[in-house]
Amino acid sequence: MFNRATRSTSRMPLFALGMALIAISIAGCGSGSDDTSVEATGSSAKATKAVVTFSILDDVVQNVGGECVETTVLVGRDGDAHAFQPTPEASVQMAEAELIIANGLGFEPWLDDLYAASGAKATRVTAMEGVTPLTPAEEGVAADADHADEVDPHAWQNPENMRTATVTVRDALIKANPACAAVITENAARYDAKLVELNTEIVTAVELIPTTQRILVTNHDSLGYFAKQYGFTVETALGSFSTESADPSAARVAKLVDIIRASGVPAIFVENIGGSDLIDRLAKETGVTLAPPLYTDALGPEDSPGGTYIGMMQSNAEVISMSLAGK
Repeated sequence: MFNRATRSTSRMPLFALGMALIAISIAGCGSGSDDTSVEATGSSAKATKAVVTFSILDDVVQNVGGECVETTVLVGRDGDAHAFQPTPEASVQMAEAELIIANGLGFEPWLDDLYAASGAKATRVTAMEGVTPLTPAEEGVAADADHADEVDPHAWQNPENMRTATVTVRDALIKANPACAAVITENAARYDAKLVELNTEIVTAVELIPTTQRILVTNHDSLGYFAKQYGFTVETALGSFSTESADPSAARVAKLVDIIRASGVPAIFVENIGGSDLIDRLAKETGVTLAPPLYTDALGPEDSPGGTYIGMMQSNAEVISMSLAGK
């Protein structure tokens, strides 16, 4: 089963029953990072000041940079980056930074204006540069007309994409702080190895789910990369990759009810960043279980199962597997 150094054990008895096949262990849900970083002991290098746009990416930057980076995160734990409203404090933080590290793929539509308003001179880094983005058509989701040309920014939901981001972050931190190159390189290699193990764990976890029940019904389209990587279909209430979309039509809600009933899925899902009203209604109307929240666009509290990126992905795999396997 998934092994975390610090995490809630409230679901562990149930999890143990359904996940007994999983033997690979990744230690590492600590407070603030997965604790894989190597300290820059004896280094005279000054820590690079970096502003990171949201909590999931911040965890990766901390793991790769270790003592060689000092981060400020704009959208914190359980925060919705889609709905983020920049503050004067954020502008000051950007003006003082040496690096600004963002996800990219349209996830931070407010970033360009904030950067310009702040007068920042920091180097901008796009962590998901090099990742091939998915479109609604490629994910098989029903995007509404206003969002049909978008690409899905939630690339971190596939650990393979986070491996790409790790390399981008590594290279940016080394360029900003060459004296820390050896430390940063070793940190990145250790973290990459954990991401490889994470992918294997998730593959093993989802094998418990019958293929006919591999349907993820959520409030907005945030799990497309997860679905494509691990063999799921996604059905969303909002026809957009953003939580800022208009409420779904009555026809869309009726279609979701039909899909849920016809498929026989035992559970549907809500996200830790909110938006649960419609999902609650769908669960009541169809009589299916409302699963524990998934960590989609943000980490959870430090002491929660989703306190780190690796922890949140492990928790999501656990919740999805147990909920859809009918355990």
